[in-house]
Amino acid sequence: MAKRLFYVVALVLALCWAALGVAQPTQFSLELGYQWVSVSGNESIFRTQVNEKQGLQLRSFSLTTSDTSSGTKLFDRLQVDAGTLGATSQGYFRIDTGLARAYNLRIFYRHSELYSALVDFANPLLADGVDISEHTFNHASDFVNLDLELIPGHMFTPLLQYSWMRYMGPGTTTLHTGEDEFQLNSDFRETVQEVNGGVGFHIGTFAGSVLQGWRIFDSSQTDALVYGAGAGNNTKPVLGRDINLSNYTGSSHSDGTFPMTNAYVSGTLTPGLRLVGSYVRADMKSSTEETDAGTGNLASFMLARFYSGFTRSAEASSESLNWRGDLRVEWEPLDGLQLLAGYTKRHRDQDGLATIADMYANAVTFSGADAKTINTLLTSTTAMQRDENVLELKASTRNLGPVQLWVGYADAKQDLTVTPDAAEIVVPGGQGGDFTRDVKLYSAGVTFTVSTLKLAVDWKKDDADNAIVRTDYLNQERWRARLSWTLGQFLRLVGTTEKITGENPTTGIDREATTKHWAGDLEITPVKDLIFRLGYGEYKVDSTTTIRQPQDFSLVASVYNEDGTSKDAAVSYRFGRGGFEVGLSKFENTGSMPLTVDRTFARVDFDITKAWGVLVQYETRKYEDDVLSIANFDAKWYGLFLRWRN
Repeated sequence: MAKRLFYVVALVLALCWAALGVAQPTQFSLELGYQWVSVSGNESIFRTQVNEKQGLQLRSFSLTTSDTSSGTKLFDRLQVDAGTLGATSQGYFRIDTGLARAYNLRIFYRHSELYSALVDFANPLLADGVDISEHTFNHASDFVNLDLELIPGHMFTPLLQYSWMRYMGPGTTTLHTGEDEFQLNSDFRETVQEVNGGVGFHIGTFAGSVLQGWRIFDSSQTDALVYGAGAGNNTKPVLGRDINLSNYTGSSHSDGTFPMTNAYVSGTLTPGLRLVGSYVRADMKSSTEETDAGTGNLASFMLARFYSGFTRSAEASSESLNWRGDLRVEWEPLDGLQLLAGYTKRHRDQDGLATIADMYANAVTFSGADAKTINTLLTSTTAMQRDENVLELKASTRNLGPVQLWVGYADAKQDLTVTPDAAEIVVPGGQGGDFTRDVKLYSAGVTFTVSTLKLAVDWKKDDADNAIVRTDYLNQERWRARLSWTLGQFLRLVGTTEKITGENPTTGIDREATTKHWAGDLEITPVKDLIFRLGYGEYKVDSTTTIRQPQDFSLVASVYNEDGTSKDAAVSYRFGRGGFEVGLSKFENTGSMPLTVDRTFARVDFDITKAWGVLVQYETRKYEDDVLSIANFDAKWYGLFLRWRN
């Protein structure tokens, strides 16, 4: 995939370059080279965290041209950018072109690769020294977006937008069945397409757009038993019988198509009075089908039976209507005083229906009698409706000397109706009903500026009268400050600090969290083109909440804490035809996840001629897990690149 992508992009760039013969002036730059990667230790963790690759790489490409000459032409401006394509996990390609008062066209492509093979994530074999979880994925995504604007600058401008996204790749997962757990290979694929058409307008002091579109998505996954994994993760017999799975296949498929509407308008009613409004609506409908089947020697405590095979199927459908409308008025009654009033209304309506059918073949009681085939059927219907109304007020000052102030207030009222199916309630007590929540949001800030010294402080506090879901806070507060100071070309200092607290003391939730963070960056330039950079930061996170253990539904406290520090230093220097930059950093964390990450890097570039140059870069990353040493790695990667520019 990466090689084919690289060749395609190289061809497109060559065609663009050939087209420049009729366009002047032109600016062009290209960095192309090769990167080597060496990893000792856990390569899977390295790929999960960094995922650098070895091979040919287009590090950067830029081409800008314009043609204002008269005559027939397809475009009068063209800009092409590309970066990190080829041997890399991230890359992009962008074209921006157009013809004055005829069209504007923007095409964007992005390629991303995601890999995950954590040592301690859902890994029942960790105690046996297995250094890769049974839950992994190696997925790649490709995204293409096209925006076309016709006859720009006119009162009405036709608009066309299209996007396409594909996310796919292999992975591993597990299946819990027959009182054991078995590892599976999986293959996932999902595509999403969006097409929008409409018109942009500019009438007097008002401008905006109206777009109508559709989203189409299709998602599928197939699973199969890993070769040799039929014995399962549990080697102990169940009631004297060995449990195994000799064959398993499973598949799932989801798809849906739904319309989307977007409208936006802004304009000036009178000098100092501006109106902004928007409306978004999506009517989503989807369906899902899942089937799986397996054979082996299996058991079920729920049925109190052994059985030799099973087939399962599920069909589900869901509908969700979402819309949001907001209106905002911005008024400047006096020079330097700005007032804002806004109102937002959100609505979400969800309905779902699922039918699950199970069949257990050759089921016998644990005593060996009453052989039969057992069929079960479960139908579940759920619904949720949520409405939210938000009133926002804000006042701010500007151009009033060294001090600028702002203060804000918002009131969010939420109404929620939940209708769960009785089959889904697994703990005592009702889980449905009508709920209301009122959240009041207060905020304020001040900015003080004297010469090159600037200090900004802001505060935000949310107070709620009720918590509808477990993640809702009843009280949340944040303080944040930022200081910056510049002393000519010699010194630049930036410091930030932040504190966030939140709590939900509701019995059975008992959630409380505190985050503290501060950091400082210092940059010193003793002589021209020589720069020293130093950075230091600390952060601390403490949170606790009550959770329910799935094995027995008992309530226990879940505690999580972090205490981290980060240090970094770098020096760079430019001289004549070239320059260099070297640096190092260290990140340490104690608490629930103790670890250390050390990084060093170096970069040297030199212009051989005015048009040609060379770039060499080197980087190391050392990761040490204080609890799981099998996750440690020490990686090095370096690259040699040639640069060509006009």
